[in-house]
Amino acid sequence: MEEDAATFAARLKHRAHTYGFLTCVLLVASSIIGDAGGPLFSWLWPLLIIGGLLTLFLAVYLRFDAALFRFIASHDDETEGCRAVDDILARMHLRTRPDRTRPLQARMTRTNSLLMKLHLAFAAFLALFAAITAYGLWTG
Repeated sequence: MEEDAATFAARLKHRAHTYGFLTCVLLVASSIIGDAGGPLFSWLWPLLIIGGLLTLFLAVYLRFDAALFRFIASHDDETEGCRAVDDILARMHLRTRPDRTRPLQARMTRTNSLLMKLHLAFAAFLALFAAITAYGLWTG
């Protein structure tokens, strides 16, 4: 079953907002839990911050992609919408204008790989948060 651009954009937007919000909440919670301190915490906490920032970056990138897919969905013809997105990205100097317009399904496949990276980054961030929480509760 193929997803249309509007449904895909809504799903991306939901995921980006969810992961971004959860990451922010866990970053704040880690600083509260981290008051216990200790040598292991001073080594893990910077890794947690880097993991959180990476997760937030990927969530913002995914939200930008969701806006582009919503823009594609606003056009009557999907190829015309893809061409318009290529034009916008070229004018913003984010990408060079391609010789041939990529179809919507190819764009969705590429964005799904970005979504998988976001899932992996959040999973690593969550594992670090669990390690810091366990250490904070164990030593505190």
